Amino acid sequence: MSATTAMGFDDLFEIGDIDMFLNKAQEKCRHKLRGKTFAGMEKEDVTQEIMIKLVNSLDKYDAEKAKMSTFVDHLIENKIKDMYRKCMSEKNLSVVNAVQIMCTDQGGGDESEGSDIALALGHAGFAYENFEFVTDIMENMRLNEREKQIFKLRTSGYEFVEIAGMLGVSKARISQLWKAIREKYEVL
Repeated sequence: MSATTAMGFDDLFEIGDIDMFLNKAQEKCRHKLRGKTFAGMEKEDVTQEIMIKLVNSLDKYDAEKAKMSTFVDHLIENKIKDMYRKCMSEKNLSVVNAVQIMCTDQGGGDESEGSDIALALGHAGFAYENFEFVTDIMENMRLNEREKQIFKLRTSGYEFVEIAGMLGVSKARISQLWKAIREKYEVL
């Protein structure tokens, strides 16, 4: 283990060992991302977004306001929150949850036989169609805005803990709201 490996962010930044500084920041990112998932994004992509933000923000660091370790920690936490917001945006969720429709002609070109319709996910070159039935269900259930948000996230594959982290509430609160959503669904 080299002497710079054991150094903190403040020391590494002070001596100008930017490579080691960034390696340490990248490890911190990976540690903070353990157990988290982002709809449609790999953790490595999120880590790279954080690293880009860090590199672009280094010139804004003011040693009189905070230690470098605090600066890095806050930057990582804030960028993770930004990435959650980006991942749970309507636009991203509609792309991530889009289902692709393609027609395949299995016959020898005889129109009387028709075409088979196949559903495929993630194959480039075909138009995507986003099914609106989730929105219809939410409207018929008369969910409030918070319940709609939770419903969208839950049906997108997020766990209660992840949703709680995104929305800044406890897992128990998300569980409670999910129970209310299920009760409204049962009434339908």
